[in-house]
Amino acid sequence: MKRERIFWGLVFILCGVFLIVSKLGYFPDINVFSLLLTVFLVVIIIKSLTRMNFPGILFPLAFISIIYDDQLGITSITPWTVLFAALLGSVGLSMIFHKRAGWIHDKHHWDDYKFEKIEVEDESHVKYGSSFNSTIKYINSDNFEQADFNCSFGSLKVYFDNATIRNGNAVVRIDASFSGVELYVPKTWNVEDKTSGFLGSLSEKNKNDKITTSTLTVVGDIKFSGVEIIYI
Repeated sequence: MKRERIFWGLVFILCGVFLIVSKLGYFPDINVFSLLLTVFLVVIIIKSLTRMNFPGILFPLAFISIIYDDQLGITSITPWTVLFAALLGSVGLSMIFHKRAGWIHDKHHWDDYKFEKIEVEDESHVKYGSSFNSTIKYINSDNFEQADFNCSFGSLKVYFDNATIRNGNAVVRIDASFSGVELYVPKTWNVEDKTSGFLGSLSEKNKNDKITTSTLTVVGDIKFSGVEIIYI
């Protein structure tokens, strides 16, 4: 996502310039840390609005309320009441406006990589959604090409040890919110991380440095979640 990297790069550069200027004696009445943090949170809110990412909207608003609780006169409800309200609001809105993976025909781009949502599940194309539970799914395919996983407020384990990528490349899209996702892949696979998100991360375990036979590209949004790639 080249444009996103450029955008965030410019934001950090401007923040650095403002920090230097403020240390030189300009803007003495402004709390530099609070201002920079507010700018950062507002940027997250704007980006989350375009994706209807409710945790990415409500939690930054909660943090802004905590930062300026004296000015807003809400010190009696900060920080925990505001944060808990943001959590409940995120859960409620995510349930009401839950995006079901694979029900619509749409296209997305991650760094020049095109991902097309699937409408019909078959041996090559897999889709699965999970909410408020713990699930294990096994992918058994001789021609795996694409998977679409949606997990919110739960955990999901997916095993690819019985899946074969014939053309050398396959893609998995993950939309995770307040969840833990584990992908168990063969050691001969190479995994490329193209995910993005808010307060989420992707990590790898038991990675093999030997020659790989296939490439699995992981794309999607990770929000308040952790995705772990485990090589088996």
